Amino acid sequence: MKGSGARRRGSAKVAWKRMSHRFTTWWRALSVVLLSLATVTWPSAARADTSAHFDVVHQQVLTTLSRRGTTHFATTVRLSPASATAMATVIIYPRLVTRLQLAPIIAGTGTTAKALSSTGPFALRCLRHGEASFDVTLATKARVSPARSCDGVRPRLRLACTTQCAGVYPLRYSLKIDGARVVKWSLLVVRSGAVVEPLQVVLIATLTRGALSDAQHSIDVLDALGDFASSPISLSADYDTLAPIDLSPNRAPWKAALGRALRSPTHRAVDAPPASVDFAGLVKNGLTTQVAEQLGLSSTLLTSLTGRLVDNPILFSGDASTASLAALAKAAVNEVVLPESDLRVAPSDTLTWGAPFHVAGVGSITALSVDGPLSELVSNSSIEPGRRAALTLATLAFLHFEEPYLPEPRTVVVELPVASTSRTFVIDLLAGLQHDPFSKLAPLAPSFDPSLVGANGAPTTRALATSLAPAPWSSRNVASLLTLIGAVNSYARGVKSGDVAVLLRVAVAHAEDVGSDSARQSAIDKANSGLSAQLGLFSIDAGAITLAGPGNTLPITIISHATYTMDAVAHLSTDGLSFPQGDEVPVTMSSSTTSLRVSAADPRGSSLTLQVVLTTPNDQVVLARTAIQVHIAGTSAVGYLLTFASLFVLGLWWWRTNRRRPKGRHAR
Repeated sequence: MKGSGARRRGSAKVAWKRMSHRFTTWWRALSVVLLSLATVTWPSAARADTSAHFDVVHQQVLTTLSRRGTTHFATTVRLSPASATAMATVIIYPRLVTRLQLAPIIAGTGTTAKALSSTGPFALRCLRHGEASFDVTLATKARVSPARSCDGVRPRLRLACTTQCAGVYPLRYSLKIDGARVVKWSLLVVRSGAVVEPLQVVLIATLTRGALSDAQHSIDVLDALGDFASSPISLSADYDTLAPIDLSPNRAPWKAALGRALRSPTHRAVDAPPASVDFAGLVKNGLTTQVAEQLGLSSTLLTSLTGRLVDNPILFSGDASTASLAALAKAAVNEVVLPESDLRVAPSDTLTWGAPFHVAGVGSITALSVDGPLSELVSNSSIEPGRRAALTLATLAFLHFEEPYLPEPRTVVVELPVASTSRTFVIDLLAGLQHDPFSKLAPLAPSFDPSLVGANGAPTTRALATSLAPAPWSSRNVASLLTLIGAVNSYARGVKSGDVAVLLRVAVAHAEDVGSDSARQSAIDKANSGLSAQLGLFSIDAGAITLAGPGNTLPITIISHATYTMDAVAHLSTDGLSFPQGDEVPVTMSSSTTSLRVSAADPRGSSLTLQVVLTTPNDQVVLARTAIQVHIAGTSAVGYLLTFASLFVLGLWWWRTNRRRPKGRHAR
């Protein structure tokens, strides 16, 4: 027994040792893994926390060579960390000759060309709040005294040219910040002579639903646009953006900002229907009037918020097809701005851009295309505002240098999304364009002048990239949408205050988007549910009424739970009464209860049922209905007999009393 117990204790010790060994091995392995992860991540985190960085706060993008072949440009950079020590080097490269060379500069990869000149390293010691400014002298001759920058620094670049010096040159900023090298690319425009015909720049600031996510940011951008009252600018917005603004309880700041942005007569409003609208499907299914409704909805909202009307051109942002543009043409639209991605050949990829054109298959429409690369650049928030403005202005100058002596002006259309730009960028860009000899802001409408079609050798007709067939609509889609449109339009006629009509019309508009027939039906059903919810706010008190007699009035009480004023018509119907003033009674519901007094005549019987139906002003939609029991407290034959008997008895009593009175009473 003792031997077996000892063996059991020995086995337990062995098992415990094995478990301890396994636990230790497992813990060691886990420790190795954790240590490896820490080794990988900690240095990265440390580098991220202390990584050197700089932003180009401002760069003078345009510089003009003097007769002696000298000029200079100023740059301001912001260092991070702000207390860092930095050495800067600026390098200039050969001027660009094709637009394709712009892309790597903007992307930050730079050029592979051999540098023309370098300033060599110079210290940035005059820091104010982490910012340093310096002037770089640019000269065509070797022996030129450079301008003195902050702290005695005199950076200089040599421009090896004699007569053909004008152009757009890549710049490379290389800063060594606390020992770490950081490089950024920009562009410099060198001018050496007069500009014959500047490039016309049409700037369309687009207000989309994304702008609502950061209201203050968007309002700041709109305010910046308003500050440049003398600069022609267009502002577009769709109802998907304007409706939430109009319905918001905090719409006052938005309304004020939109008003400031469009206060100047040189600032114009442009209609921009949502990209999802199925214009082609609407026309194909006999709903042509809804095309104009889609366009008018944004216009109505913008006018309501700002008091400004929209111009004729339409900013089309969807996938354009021949059918969709033909649908717009049927709604009297004849000027359209298209994304260049909708065209078979992007004009920005050619030298024959800048003129209006007709669209193949839709000859009644004149179109302009948005410059895709420039629009992408102005909305590229990964590039700091100061450098982005410099790159934009330099790109516009390059487009001028492509064909500087054309007989007719060229127009470049640029979209400026309010949501993805900044107040600083807008100010830098617009301020730069005010003094830019190569580019000038221009209004949109004159750019569609028929005389400019095919100008400067540009094509008179351009083909669309695809010919999309209209999305499928089921017969149920068409029938239910027609019913919904009629009901909403009828209801909207009665709404005298509030924004419920806007909500309902936007819901109808969303039911007309591109998509499957099932998705469209879901949108129609959703809009119908919204209308039904409004109809459920009204009712009629069904309590019994007692009519005292002929010539009296019927008291009818209408109940409203709506927060807005609604006009309606009460229809009365019964076989036991007539209504001298008519059986249709207009009513305005501006409070929770509204009492009607309806004149009634010719009651028949002692009780009857009165049908009351409350409809919209044009009688197409029923708001409420009920049946009211009316009791008539009139007189019967027995009543007449009893009344006559009572009068007879009263008269007899008076006569007998009067006869019994003694004569000559007053004489005594």
